[in-house]
Amino acid sequence: MVLAKVSKALSDQNRMKILSYLSSGEKNVSTVADKLNMEENLASHHLRVLASLGFLKNEKKGREVFYKLNDKKIVSLIKDLKRNPAFREMLLRSLEE
Repeated sequence: MVLAKVSKALSDQNRMKILSYLSSGEKNVSTVADKLNMEENLASHHLRVLASLGFLKNEKKGREVFYKLNDKKIVSLIKDLKRNPAFREMLLRSLEE
């Protein structure tokens, strides 16, 4: 079940772009939405999905929510991907687009 959720989350180009963008540091929802040229509610949805799977950590500062990568979870995922050719192939395809 978790494997299916992870697979679905990582097959979305916007979510892969978010992970890549957040690799440069913590960002709030508005900044992510602007960078990806999408509505804030859609950016917020993608961020919540990634956070629910443990890929992101979030912190509320006033009225804004800031997200950053959960490095431990990402490292764990990369190790798992190296062992699973199907996931490795999916990840490589997502990064090419």
